[in-house]
Amino acid sequence: MVPAEVMHPARPGCMLRLVHGDTGGAMTNFQCDGCREPGKGGPRYTSGDLVLHTSCARAAPALQHQLVEGVMELRLVAPAGGGVCSACYDTVRGFHYYCSRRTSKGEHPKLHPGCAKLPVSMALQSGDAFELRTEVSHRCSSCREMEGFYRPWCYRSTNPEQRMYLHVKCIEEIQDEAEERMMVRLREHADRNVRMERRVCKTLVIMVRIVFMQAAHRGPDTDTHRRSERHRLHGDAVARP
Repeated sequence: MVPAEVMHPARPGCMLRLVHGDTGGAMTNFQCDGCREPGKGGPRYTSGDLVLHTSCARAAPALQHQLVEGVMELRLVAPAGGGVCSACYDTVRGFHYYCSRRTSKGEHPKLHPGCAKLPVSMALQSGDAFELRTEVSHRCSSCREMEGFYRPWCYRSTNPEQRMYLHVKCIEEIQDEAEERMMVRLREHADRNVRMERRVCKTLVIMVRIVFMQAAHRGPDTDTHRRSERHRLHGDAVARP
């Protein structure tokens, strides 16, 4: 159950109210007062001119992410030396989760509150299953790019005979587009030598929808690791023939 009111994490005494939908049927764009990232319609918390993503307004003080070793603490301002989100690889400008334990690449993991809520694994009704990975040695099925050190995080299908990959940042870029337009975009960006089948595009579109639906409805929690593990086991069970 999403609360109707919450306290602003960085402004003591400032109550935020939940707002549903958009104005006049048009999508409302806003700048989040928490993570400083743009928002596009949907549920959000407001107070006067302040607007926050639900994930930022309800961000827990700490969490343990399944893909990060160690506890991640919520920080309310951007890191002094700059930095990028480990999941989407966009600049960290405000609220973010920070882990003091370095990765094997010598980095301190950082996550936007919204990225921290992305499902670690999922199973679609079609039987296809995806898992979120910190690195993959393969090009993204959408942008066809593969950054150095296999960054940023990427969703990978569990079917070894027909792998599909989608960067978290690519999901964010295409999630608001109409389904048919999303499929056209995916097929246009596919490798010319590897024709992307319509079924594959359809699967990726469904996966994008589920990622953001689940992330939007998850509340603050400090036991993300345990919840993600249960979800992963459930997803694997559904995906098995």
